[in-house]
Amino acid sequence: MSPQNTIYIAEPIFSAKLQRFDSNASFPPIKKIGITTDDPERREKELLGTVSPAKIKIVKAWTGLDARAIESFIHRFLDNLRLDGEYFWDGNETLVDSLTEFIEEYHSDATEITLQEAADVTAASNADNKKQSERIVLEVVPRLNRLKITHNIARNGKVVRFTLGDYNKLTIGAKTNGRYTFTVFSRTRSTDQALSDFPGSQGIAAHGSEESPRRARIPMADLDDIFASLKYFVDHHP
Repeated sequence: MSPQNTIYIAEPIFSAKLQRFDSNASFPPIKKIGITTDDPERREKELLGTVSPAKIKIVKAWTGLDARAIESFIHRFLDNLRLDGEYFWDGNETLVDSLTEFIEEYHSDATEITLQEAADVTAASNADNKKQSERIVLEVVPRLNRLKITHNIARNGKVVRFTLGDYNKLTIGAKTNGRYTFTVFSRTRSTDQALSDFPGSQGIAAHGSEESPRRARIPMADLDDIFASLKYFVDHHP
């Protein structure tokens, strides 16, 4: 691995120490997109320091590519979302998926790096995952039951999956600030049909949307908006 050719996406997360004071608190949806001349795991520890109550977690990293040129291109492309330096607003929480698709499609020689997290970062991640998992069980599952929608919860606990008609997979995932993202998948229905079937949804923008079974989504929404869209489908497809 060539460290100077490593590009990463990172996000701030709360530690258990901060959650002691406000169990419902979370950072706004911000991502850091940068490169490192060191091992990504060391870089993660440097970002805010291991003694800081707030931690930075590297969620994706790739090597085997011209990281500096790609970083420069991405920064220019996302300039309207730039908060400061390498930090970008990710209001719909789609940057990780979009950049992953971009690198997989246009830089297929890149190698994704599997990171071993520091213990304190792992603890902070686990605390955040637990909070999101609880929201799925307490807030999402009862409403699916009321609509008589059979479902299952993903192993990470943060996503619930189900099937409706020709839509072979629908997911509701817990996101930051008490919000959720609803995503619609189908092998037989088009994006236009999905947008009609689920009011309030948006097309999956990006290259290759029709080659992928992902058809539409309602990103970073209140649960009421998502279930209004779901109820519309259930009412019109008995």
